[in-house]
Amino acid sequence: MLVAGWGWALGGVLLVAVAGLSLREEVAQDAQPEHPVSPWALVWRDEFDGQVLDATKWAVRAPGLRESAMISAENVSLDGAGRLLLTTTEKDGVIHTGMIGSQGKFSHTYGRWEARIKFHAMEGHHGSFWLQPERREKDVGNNPHLTGAEIDIIEWFGAGRKDGGAASNVYWPGEAGQHLHDGGPLDLTPVLKDGRNLSDDFHVYAVEWTPDEYVFFIDEHEVFRTRAGVSRQPQYAILSLLCADWEAPRLDRSRLPESMMVDYVRVYRMRTAAVAVGPSPRAGAPSPVANSRYITSRE
Repeated sequence: MLVAGWGWALGGVLLVAVAGLSLREEVAQDAQPEHPVSPWALVWRDEFDGQVLDATKWAVRAPGLRESAMISAENVSLDGAGRLLLTTTEKDGVIHTGMIGSQGKFSHTYGRWEARIKFHAMEGHHGSFWLQPERREKDVGNNPHLTGAEIDIIEWFGAGRKDGGAASNVYWPGEAGQHLHDGGPLDLTPVLKDGRNLSDDFHVYAVEWTPDEYVFFIDEHEVFRTRAGVSRQPQYAILSLLCADWEAPRLDRSRLPESMMVDYVRVYRMRTAAVAVGPSPRAGAPSPVANSRYITSRE
């Protein structure tokens, strides 16, 4: 995914509430205060219970043609056993896929965002759990602190790829209007055993987002960390199974339908009341960890 153009400018030291909520945020009434990963407190969740998508939390996002597939409400469903299904199908020669977002219903600044997902296996479409800014400020000098950023907590492009198939990315606007980026394919060695693929099982995908950095996890294994492109704006959640133009020829239509299954989405705030925020990191500064690298091919 990649967001359209935005703007930049902020420095100095601030004191901000880590648990900052947007005006649109509604804390879940049934949110529980405890979480095994201290120091987080639950503020919003969806366990996907029931028979239909909770319209107070989600809406089908951007229905209609998106690159090589139609985004359709019919491709978003609950299985009645506590799981969301986003399904790729073919109808009259046209590929249909599903995408939902919490825009206008829930957004949050900072915290831990996590989802338990079992991805599809095939190449040719890609599943994602990602965040977008609730609002995009104009004429702010292309500062991601003000404009927000696209935060791809996880993208899965299918089993059997040379690059491993999984990626975490951050996109934000550059000073000249170009899109800057940090992230790329992930080293899944700490996560997968005995030659298994990420799509073979459910896994928990998370980002811990503070005013100064993002830290990405799969099953509590840190897989990526960066201080580049950090948003300080309210962001909303998106779950999607999309079919981009570049990957569509790889999709084996004879094996459709195929689904991405989501067990839950949970969002936590830090229990700490406030944190000192340092100067903005240099725009485009690469992450210090080894697997922070730019995607150079779509192999």
